[in-house]
Amino acid sequence: MKNMKKLLSLLLALVFVVGCLAGCGGTTSGGSSGEPAGDVKELAVMVPSADHGWSGAVLTYAQEQAEELNADPDFSAQYVAKVYSATGVENQIQQVDDLLSNPDKLAGIVILPYDNGLQSTLEKIAAADVPFVQFDRVIESEVLDAKVVANVKGDNEGLGYETAKRFIADGMTKDDYVYEMIGDNSSVPELRSKGFRTYLQEQGWTEEEIDHVVVKSAATNWSRDTGRELFESWFGSSQCDTSRNIWIYTHDDGIALGVMESLNSSALDATKKEAFLKSFKGLSAPGGLAETYAVLKGTHQTLATPETYDMFSVTYDPAMICEAVDVMIRYLGGETDIEKDYVIPVDVVDATNVNDFRPFGTYEEKAA
Repeated sequence: MKNMKKLLSLLLALVFVVGCLAGCGGTTSGGSSGEPAGDVKELAVMVPSADHGWSGAVLTYAQEQAEELNADPDFSAQYVAKVYSATGVENQIQQVDDLLSNPDKLAGIVILPYDNGLQSTLEKIAAADVPFVQFDRVIESEVLDAKVVANVKGDNEGLGYETAKRFIADGMTKDDYVYEMIGDNSSVPELRSKGFRTYLQEQGWTEEEIDHVVVKSAATNWSRDTGRELFESWFGSSQCDTSRNIWIYTHDDGIALGVMESLNSSALDATKKEAFLKSFKGLSAPGGLAETYAVLKGTHQTLATPETYDMFSVTYDPAMICEAVDVMIRYLGGETDIEKDYVIPVDVVDATNVNDFRPFGTYEEKAA
C-alpha cells in the first residue's frame, strides 16, 4: 500500500510538471457541475473572480491546470479538479458552505481567500477535517495553523524588501518622500509594507525616520483606475512636496501603469508636473504584466520607457497557483514532509534583464 501511494504521488507530480511546462494546462468551470461519481473525490480550487490582471491570470492558470489534470487517467481515476471563482466575500463563503454540505466527497481545497473575512469559513474547513492549502493571502489562527497542509505564497516581504533595497541603491535618503500605494487591507499589503520597512531598519533607519519618509495611500483594491485617481488626488494636495525627492512604491504593476498614464495625460497641473518630474526618482511596478514588461523593453504603444526616473518590477507570478495545487496533490499522494510556510522567492526585473522573464497576460507590443 505504501509503495502504491508513492507511485501515485510520483505520477501526479509528473502530471503537474508536464502541465505547467505547457502553461499550467487544464480547466473546469467557475462553479460545480454536479457531484463526483462513485468513489471519485473533488479537488476544489477556489479563487476570486478576474477583477484585475493578476487575479485574472490566477483564474486562467487554475482552469488550465484543472483541465490538464482531469484529462489524465491516473488523476481522474480518483479525483476531479474543479475551479470556483468568487465575485465577493459572501459568494466565496457560500461556495465553501456548499462544498462542506458533503465533505465526504471532498479530497481537498486549495483556496485564495477573498480577504480576511474568510477566517471563520476556513476554520469550518479545518473543523470538517478537509485538507486545505491557502494560496497567496494567508489567514492565521491557532485552528488554521494546526490544520493547514501549507500556506503557499509569493515572497511578499521579499517584494517590499527588494523594493526598498533598489530605492536605497538609487540614492534614497532620510530627507526624501515615499508614496506607498497599497493594494487592499489583507495580509498581502501588510507583508509588502513590512518587508520595505525591514530593509530600511537594517540600514539603520529608526521607526520615526521611516514614518517621516513613507506615507501610505488609501487602498487601491488593486485597481488601475482607482490607483490613478488616488495618485491624482495626492498629486494635487500639499502632501506632494516637490522640494523633496519622491519615490512611489506601488503594490501592483497595474497601479503603477495608472500612475504613468496620469503622468502622460493632461490631467495634472503642467507647472507642478514639471517640478514633480525633476523630483521623481523611482517607481516600483511589482507583478509581471506583459504591458509592464513592454514599458521596460521600450515596446509599449503609448508609454515611453522612463528616462528621468528608475522604473522596475519585482516578480509575483500568478502561475504560483499551479504550485499550490501541486502541493495538495503531493499531500494526497502520501507526502508528509511538506513545508507549511511555503514561500516562492522573487526577482527584480528592469530594462537590463526583462527579456529573461516570462510575463503574464497579453499585450500587443509595437516594433522595438
